[in-house]
Amino acid sequence: MLRVKEVATRLNVHPATVYRWIKDGHLPAVRYGKPQVVGSAIDGPGGAIRIPESALAAFTLPTEGEAA
Repeated sequence: MLRVKEVATRLNVHPATVYRWIKDGHLPAVRYGKPQVVGSAIDGPGGAIRIPESALAAFTLPTEGEAA
């Protein structure tokens, strides 16, 4: 499991970009240390966000048409 900063470094982007990809559903992530409600988004305070290495390996950068 990778931290957001590690993913940002590997992809040569700002950590805020990784958080945006997670929020937009482009990059799967898991939150540890905070109770989850089924169907809730990964945002808000608390917990640690981790990205599985398999998700990063399968990830392709969003194209400009997908960026909002």
